[in-house]
Amino acid sequence: MNKEFYFSKYEDRIPYKPIPDNKYRTLLFQFCGILTIALGFSYLNWRWKFSFNYDVLWFSLLLVTAETLSFISTILIVVNFWSNKDAEINEPVHYLSEIEELQGRSDRPLKIDVFIATYNEEVELVRLSIIDAKKILYPYPDVYVNVYVLDDGRRDGRNPASENMKKVAEEEGVKYLIREHNEGYKAGNLKNALEHTNGDLFAILDADTRAFQNFLVNTTGYFRRNKVAWVQTPQWFYDTTEAEKMSDIINTKFKIKNINVKKTIEFVFGKIKVNEDIYGNDPRLFYDAILRKRNFHNAAFCCGAASIHRREAIMSLAVKDFSEEIKKLEEDLVSQNKSKIEIQEKTNQLILDQEVIPFKFHASEDIYTSIMLHADKENRWESIQHPDIECKMLSTQDLSSWIKQHQRYAEGSLDIALKDNPLFKNGLSLGQKICYFNTIWSYFAPLWILIFLVCPIIFFFTLKLPVKAYSFDFFKYFIPFQVMNTLTITLGCWGISTKRGDQYYISSFWFMLMSLLSVIRGKKIEFNVTRKDLHTSNSLKHVLPHITIIALIVLGIIYNAFLILIGHHPTPSGFAANAFWCIFNIISLSIMIRAAFWKPIKTQNSI
Repeated sequence: MNKEFYFSKYEDRIPYKPIPDNKYRTLLFQFCGILTIALGFSYLNWRWKFSFNYDVLWFSLLLVTAETLSFISTILIVVNFWSNKDAEINEPVHYLSEIEELQGRSDRPLKIDVFIATYNEEVELVRLSIIDAKKILYPYPDVYVNVYVLDDGRRDGRNPASENMKKVAEEEGVKYLIREHNEGYKAGNLKNALEHTNGDLFAILDADTRAFQNFLVNTTGYFRRNKVAWVQTPQWFYDTTEAEKMSDIINTKFKIKNINVKKTIEFVFGKIKVNEDIYGNDPRLFYDAILRKRNFHNAAFCCGAASIHRREAIMSLAVKDFSEEIKKLEEDLVSQNKSKIEIQEKTNQLILDQEVIPFKFHASEDIYTSIMLHADKENRWESIQHPDIECKMLSTQDLSSWIKQHQRYAEGSLDIALKDNPLFKNGLSLGQKICYFNTIWSYFAPLWILIFLVCPIIFFFTLKLPVKAYSFDFFKYFIPFQVMNTLTITLGCWGISTKRGDQYYISSFWFMLMSLLSVIRGKKIEFNVTRKDLHTSNSLKHVLPHITIIALIVLGIIYNAFLILIGHHPTPSGFAANAFWCIFNIISLSIMIRAAFWKPIKTQNSI
C-alpha cells in the first residue's frame, strides 16, 4: 500500500504521559473542593434571599436559576475528581485459571481476540489498523491473538462498484466477519462477532484505531482481578491541528508581498499562535482526569474503541437480560389469568424468538452496557480506566462531522437519562450513580449556558439589572466563590489545559439544545459513522446562532456606550460588569465560528 494520507505527516507524534499521582495535591484539591461548595452555597443563599431586582423579577429568577443549575455541575465535578486510584498493573495473563475459576474445566492458555469494527471507511485506512493489530506483542507463544475485521458494510466483493474489504483482510492474513443486516449498529456488529469467536478476552478497535505493540501486554494483567469486566484505555487523536503563527495567516490571507510590511506584521504578531486543536478534539481532559478519577468510585465506563473486555462478563449480562425477558412475560401472562399450557407455549416461542444480546442495542451502547454491568448485583463487575495511551486514532476534520459525532453522544446519553436514569438504577453504588449522572447532567448544560449568553444582551437593551445592584455585597460573595472554583478545577486537572474544552463547552450550546429537544420529542437516534478524511462541508448553519449573539452583543455595547457618552445611562457600573462578561462569551463563541471557516492546507496526494 503506497497511498499517502493527510495524517501521514503526524506519524512521528508521541503521546502524552499520564499525570503522575500526588497525594498532597489530592488533599489540597479536596480541601479546596469543600471550600468551593461551601462558598457556592453561601453565594446562592445570598442570591436567592437578598439580590432580586423586583422591578424585573422574571429576569432575576432566570439568572439565579441558571446559576443554581450550573452550581450542581460544580458539586458533581468535585465528587468526580475527589481522588485518584490507579489500579495496580500486573503481568500479562497466561492461563485461563488466572482470570476465572475453572469449575472442573481443564486449564489452558488464554484466548484473545482483537475486533476491528468498520462500516464504510476507506479500506486502505482500515488496512493500517490491521497492520498495527498484527504487530501486537504477547509474551507467551501459546497464547494466540486472533485479529478479526467486522465489516458491517458487507464489502465482500458482491458489489463490484464498492471497495473490497474482504480482499484486504485476506491479503493481510486476518479473519473477516460480516452479517446481512445492520440491526443494532455497532452493538449488533459486536454481537455477531461474539457469536463466531471464542476469545476469553477481546479488544475493540475502530476502523482508525491503531494499537501500539504493547497494548495487550500492558492491560490484560488487570483481569487477574476476577471481577474486572473491562479496561478502557485513553483515546489519543494524533492528527489534531497544529498551531499556526498569526503573522503567517495574515500574510497568506491578504497576499502581502512587501518585505517591510511582512517584517512589521511578524514583529507585532509573530509570537501569537492560533488554531491549535481548532476543533477541540483532544480528549486528554476526559481520559486523564474525568474518567481516570472515576476509578475511585468504580465508575469508569467503556468508550468503545481501545478497550479490552472479559467475555464472561458481557455474556453473563446478555443471559441475565434474556432470563428477565422470559420472567417478565410469564408474570404478565399469569396476571392475565392465562392457562398453564398457554403460558408454556408463549414462553417457548419467546425463547425461540428472543436473541441473546451482549451489548445494549443503543446509539450509546458503550456507556449503556457499562451501566448495566456495574448494576449487576450478583457479579459486582468492576471497570478500570488505564492511565497510559495504548492506541492512536483519527479525529474529525471538519465542524459538521464534529457536531454529528458529539450530537450522537449527547442524544444517546440523554435518551438513557429519560428511559433508564442511573440515579434510580438498582445495583449502582452512590458514587457510581453520581458519576454516571454527572455525564448525563453535562448534556443539560445548554439550558443554563443559553441564559448566561443572553442575560447581558437583555441588560443592554432593557437597561435593567438581574440583581438589585452590582454592589460590594455581590462581589463579596461572587469573587471568592469564582476564585476558589477556578483553583479547584486547576488542581483537579493538574497539568492539563482546559482552555479549548471550556470554549467548546459553551460554544456547543446550540446543537446540544437541539439534541435535548430531539430526545424529548422522541426522535429516533441515529448511529452516525464519523468521517476520517479531509473534506469541506457547509458549517455556516451551525454557527448562525453564535454570529447572531455576538452581533447583538456588539450592538448592545455600542448602544450603551453612546448612552454613557451623552450622560443618559442609568447604571454605568452595570454596563462595565456586563461588557466584561460579554468579552468572555465572545471568546468562547468565536472558536466554533473560526472552526466553521477554517480550511486545512492540503498536501499533494493527500485525502
